[in-house]
Amino acid sequence: MPMLFQRGIGTEHRAFTPTAIRKLLINTLAATDLTNAEGEPLIFSPHDFRRIFVTDAIMNGLPPHIAQVICGHGSIDTTMGYKAVYPAETIEAHRAFIARRRAVRPSEEYRTPTDQEWDAFLAHFEKRKVSIGTCARAFGTPCIHEHSCVRCALLRPDPDQRGRLIDIRDNLALIFRDWPPAEADDQS
Repeated sequence: MPMLFQRGIGTEHRAFTPTAIRKLLINTLAATDLTNAEGEPLIFSPHDFRRIFVTDAIMNGLPPHIAQVICGHGSIDTTMGYKAVYPAETIEAHRAFIARRRAVRPSEEYRTPTDQEWDAFLAHFEKRKVSIGTCARAFGTPCIHEHSCVRCALLRPDPDQRGRLIDIRDNLALIFRDWPPAEADDQS
């Protein structure tokens, strides 16, 4: 796995240990004679640089969800908590990213849809409604289970249909309780 900070040990490249990085930071800060507002020497931990990275990256246009992936966070809230990046700044950074992206994309991708295209888009959502909920398949894609919606991972059940789903489950349990069926007498 590639490492950001490596050192040569013999013929191998190995990652710096957290202890080695802490010692390097302590020695570097001691050599700079930098102090905080109270006149005390500055102290940094390796983790502080994650906070600096996230703040700097987002404020310079990196979309927050990309920073989340880079940092390995499970939640965007964790990433946003690394620095007091105000929501307005986050929104502006994302808008700047979208503007840069649109600038390099073909303009026909951002045209106003025709009435026929808009009607087809709206009709897609009507087609997604099934008797026990809604299908979450993507726009323009067909049902891949031939409407066996109970088995489909894309089914978003309607809570009002809970009783019906329980009936379906119970009926299936009865059918498969006696499976395989008894062989019928051959009358021929």
